[in-house]
Amino acid sequence: MDIDKEIKELEARLKADSTNPTLLYELGRLYWKKGDKAKAITHYGHSAELDPQGPGAIALEQARSIMNFYNPDLLNP
Repeated sequence: MDIDKEIKELEARLKADSTNPTLLYELGRLYWKKGDKAKAITHYGHSAELDPQGPGAIALEQARSIMNFYNPDLLNP
């Protein structure tokens, strides 16, 4: 399935159920897969606020770890 189409479907479902941490996590996962890390981290954060022990919290921690590791100087010496 097309990622953009999946994102639109999840966003529509999220409008009806904006406090569902699973939907927020899944939307974040799709944005990460698409390469939009800022939106992914935002959705992971919202998911973690609603469910501090859920997959959104774990994904947020992992995403922050990845972003903290990123060093552009290593890519272009």
